[in-house]
Formats: sequence, C-alpha cells, structure tokens
Amino acid sequence: MNMSDHMSKQFDADLTALRTRVVEMGGLVDEQFKRAIEALVKAKSLLAAEVVAKDAAVNLLEVRIDDACAHVIAKRQPAASDLRMVLGVSKIVSELERIGDKARKIARLSANVEESGASDGGWISDIEDLAERARKLLRDALDAFVRSDLEAAVAVLRSNRSFARDTSAVSKEVVRRMSAQPDSVPGLLDMLSITRAVDRVADHAANIAEHLVYIVRGTDVRHATLEQIEKEALPVRR
Repeated sequence: MNMSDHMSKQFDADLTALRTRVVEMGGLVDEQFKRAIEALVKAKSLLAAEVVAKDAAVNLLEVRIDDACAHVIAKRQPAASDLRMVLGVSKIVSELERIGDKARKIARLSANVEESGASDGGWISDIEDLAERARKLLRDALDAFVRSDLEAAVAVLRSNRSFARDTSAVSKEVVRRMSAQPDSVPGLLDMLSITRAVDRVADHAANIAEHLVYIVRGTDVRHATLEQIEKEALPVRR
C-alpha cells in the first residue's frame, strides 16, 4: 500500500467516525426528548430533573464532535465534497444540540404545567402524539444522513410541512383558552411554550435534512421553498 492509499483509508475512517458520533448524539437527544415528554405526560418531576441534568452530556458531545471536525479539516485538508461532509456534520450536531435544549425546556416547564392545573387530558394527548411524530422525523432525518438518501430527506421536509400545520392548530387552541380562562394564563403560557418547543424539534429535524442536501449537492437550501428543494435534491425522472 502506497502513502496515498494509506492517507485515503485514514480519511475514510475519520469520516466514518464522524458519522458514527452524529448517530450517537442523535440517539442521546432522541432519548432526552422522549423522557422529557414522559415527564410531562406522567407528571414525573424526578424524571424531568434527570433530563435537565443530562443536558450537559449533550453539550459536551457537540463540543467533542466539533473539535473532531476541526481536526479532520486541519489534518486532512479535504477536497470540496468531503469538506462539505465535515462542515455538514458540524451543522447537524448544532441542530441536535438545540433539540437537546428543547427537551430540557419541556422538562423544566412540565412541573409548572402540573402545578398550575392548566393541563388537561386532551392537550396532553395531542402533545404526546406530536412528540412521537417529531421523534420519527428526527430518526428519519438521521437515517437519511447515514445513507445519503436525498429522497428520504425530502420526505422529512414534506412531513414537517403538515406537522407545522398541526402544531399551529394546537397552539391556536391554547391561545383561545387564554381568552376564555384568564385565571389560567400562566399555566397556559407554559403549555404554549411546550407546544412550540415540540414544533421546533421537528424544525431542527427538517434542518438536518436540508444540511444533507448541502452535503450531497453542494447547495445551501436553508431559505429555499420545499418545491425548490425538491427540484435541487431529486433527479428528474423521465
């Protein structure tokens, strides 16, 4: 094996390690989000406290992966497509860290909602359903990243469009209740914040899908419409 082949294999190993750590971090924040919703649904303050405490582990993993990305760039000086992969990983872990932040926020607010008495079974059920859908979007986005599957990435973006409509409907109902129940406004505000946090989790999952388009196609589609992204990401079928 010549030196060039050796360096190429080492670089491939570096990229594989980065992908693996992204999946590891994705699993961690998914579990954090799941446990935060469980703390809300089951009124488990101890579980909520554990979610808040473990957020530091999410933050630490983000720092370590970013450091690894910087090391790869400095040591390997990757060409354009490989550089996009490394930069894309850095962007994706930032999205994952923000999902961890939303899980921490939900966990902290869950106790307030319980104590205020503003919650009810209908809203809790809606949030539980939305959260499970958001988790699926996250898992699908990460799976698309691992497989470099642009069709799967676009499917995540399509699903997020309908998801946003559904969370908006729940938010509007909470706002309506504020007018009808002025004495419950503090608790309802916490409910609204939780609803919006769940919505943001799905948005961050969609952002991961957009970052994959950048990695594969080299086009920044963060401010593009879904139709523009579909045109950029998917091949023309004849």
